[in-house]
Amino acid sequence: MNARLNSNFVPLLVLCLAGTIAQAVESPGVSHFFDEVGQRYLTISTSGSRVEVSVRMAADPGSTGRWSGQGTRKDNQIVFAAVVDEGQDRGSYFIAKGGESKMEISFKPEQKMPQDPGILGIYRRVSDEKRVQLARKEFQAAEDRLAAALKNASRSWPAVDKPLASDWKAGWAVLRERWMKIAYQAPAPVQPKPAQPFAAGKEPPLQEKDANYWLKLAEATALGYSFMQQQPDPKSAGAWDGEYDDGFGGHVSIRRAKDGKLRVNLSCTRVSELQGMDLAGQIPAEAVKSKNGESTAEAVFVEPEVPEDAKDIRVSLRRKGGFLWVETQRKQTPPGSSAWLGGIYRWAPPPVE
Repeated sequence: MNARLNSNFVPLLVLCLAGTIAQAVESPGVSHFFDEVGQRYLTISTSGSRVEVSVRMAADPGSTGRWSGQGTRKDNQIVFAAVVDEGQDRGSYFIAKGGESKMEISFKPEQKMPQDPGILGIYRRVSDEKRVQLARKEFQAAEDRLAAALKNASRSWPAVDKPLASDWKAGWAVLRERWMKIAYQAPAPVQPKPAQPFAAGKEPPLQEKDANYWLKLAEATALGYSFMQQQPDPKSAGAWDGEYDDGFGGHVSIRRAKDGKLRVNLSCTRVSELQGMDLAGQIPAEAVKSKNGESTAEAVFVEPEVPEDAKDIRVSLRRKGGFLWVETQRKQTPPGSSAWLGGIYRWAPPPVE
């Protein structure tokens, strides 16, 4: 499979069509297909002769590996290739043939060294109701894997790191809720038809959670079990110097100067660049303490270019075993900000210079 595909790529192809290919021009819309054997989802979006293609592989529950393509309707088939940056080679070209019940993807003939074979094959049409069932099932599989990872960590990790599992689990509900607030956008509520208004004094019926809700929940849970499945680095001895990641786009870099000060850089990209944040500061040597194999440090950092009441951020760090605990406090949160820096981060050694 081409490097363009994620290494954990579990086949999902999103091709947006309405009805059969022959009807695509007259009925633009979205159609969904699924390959049960390969755990690949296919969705096709068509507007006129233009077709957008996205592929997601789901062998690992909550996998975010995707392949995206664009193409056009030509005769009775769709011809498409990968979406790439301007000036880059689009790689292999594919042909999608099918109708109401299934879609088959194959390579366009007479290509030299065709790439990305992971999206080839037959996909069966699925209804919206079936997609919800599949997404909920995938979420449950991710939940089961997370539970197993937490159980294994509490049993097999080094003694100094075993308590981390319960600490992380205690904060998991809040962490996932934060992630979902920026990762999932609920569809617009269905409006009643003018001829069928709701009875006076009655609220519209609540909508069931859609497939995308359960999928985003599964993806968040996958980030959780991926974090907990990794064994702590045995080279970590609780020293401050290192690179730390929380598994959800948060990163902390710490270096200790000869005079005992800590130079700390915190950053995050939650879901997308729109939820990013950077913060840097120094913690004086007298604010760095150690006792019983645990080290702590605390200072006030200043975030520039935000309202005055939100500039000062008290950063508290706790270092033990292979992990770093981060807590942040400030009087106000800047308007529109959904980023966060607090949480539990895994240690990794500084890069060799």
